Amino acid sequence: MTHRKLRIGFNWILLLAAVLALTGQTTRLEGAPAQMQGQLVNGTTGQPQANQAVQLLMPRGGMQQVASATTGADGHFVFSQSDLDSSSFYLLQATYQGVDYHAPVQFDSSGVATVNLTVYESTTTAPALRIKSARLIVRAAGDKARVQEMFAVQNPLDRSFVNPDGTFRFQLSAAAGQPTVAVSGLMNMPLPQAATAGKKPGQFSIAYPFKPGATVVMVAYEADYGASGLALGDAVPWPIDAADLLVSPTNLSVDSPLFKPAGTDSETGSQRYVAANLEAGAPLEAKLSGEATVASPEAAGSSETSQGDTQVKVLPNPLTRLGLPLLASLLLVLLWALGVRVAKEWPQWKERQQASSAQKELAAKVDAMFNSLADLDELFAAQKIAEKQYWKDRLELKARLVAALKKAPPSLLESYATRHSHR
Repeated sequence: MTHRKLRIGFNWILLLAAVLALTGQTTRLEGAPAQMQGQLVNGTTGQPQANQAVQLLMPRGGMQQVASATTGADGHFVFSQSDLDSSSFYLLQATYQGVDYHAPVQFDSSGVATVNLTVYESTTTAPALRIKSARLIVRAAGDKARVQEMFAVQNPLDRSFVNPDGTFRFQLSAAAGQPTVAVSGLMNMPLPQAATAGKKPGQFSIAYPFKPGATVVMVAYEADYGASGLALGDAVPWPIDAADLLVSPTNLSVDSPLFKPAGTDSETGSQRYVAANLEAGAPLEAKLSGEATVASPEAAGSSETSQGDTQVKVLPNPLTRLGLPLLASLLLVLLWALGVRVAKEWPQWKERQQASSAQKELAAKVDAMFNSLADLDELFAAQKIAEKQYWKDRLELKARLVAALKKAPPSLLESYATRHSHR
């Protein structure tokens, strides 16, 4: 239960920070009419994208389309619907040549939003992809080894690479079980992908479109870990600039022709091994041996060891891996800042008391949704819910949570954060 509370509390801090960033910590009247406009630009041609459909999405039992518009000759579009609410959460979407492009909508204090979105021409010709960085995390517990892999794939073109037969291909070693795959989407949200098996054992691919720039792909699987240890030999068909291998427990021995010891990883406490300038298709070879940690039901269900939570944990976002020491520091800074603000606004103390009923309502609503997220994570970790349904329900819950928080004035968010910062 303690781990669950810590996870809920940490999720609250992260989500509150995201909401405050989206709202710009500005105050506006709830339910105020919204005005929304923007421009669509083609990043390949550098020209405005004319006559392109643009959709406005909103979390409502899933992401539902609430409005649509078409760009003019100059790429501009306007949503003129009178029922748009500046306190609600919206997502802009344009589907161009088979690829979805998104941008969050941020209103200013007057209820006006200007959102510019870039789309790209698509190509089915494979570009010269390369892996800027790769990160492999291996944890041996009981008779199983849980492997997490993260690849930062760089598309050097000014076009999106699409291929229904597969854009990202990878080879897993013989000991690997069925993999789960996700990519990092908008705001680092993990987007589950279907892993299609290839012609040979261990070959898989996904068909996610690679837009210009970096796309992070995450692969997770379990493998048997017995007296003979674990032999890694996973590979991707592109060169890798730099690779990290993190191994736990720290008593495990690692024998590899590629990876060299690099001490202890400061973020995870695992043994760290590094490699650089790997050729395309080079197997990420490493032989692990030694005594694994004892697997426990609590460990098996925690976010550190479940494959469902693993996908979220390996995102290239340092904030998700800070751990309790930095979380405590963040909470202290938050409490100090709130204390200073309360001291300055002491004359308005009585006015704030009038919002107590609204605070209780917000707290109850937010608590219920955070508890639902935690329950959903535990069900998935226990394999009591299908993966597809899990991700659908989780995304909907997060969207509803963001929408609820955006409707609350900053004073209520700060009050809620103060009361729950010690959870």
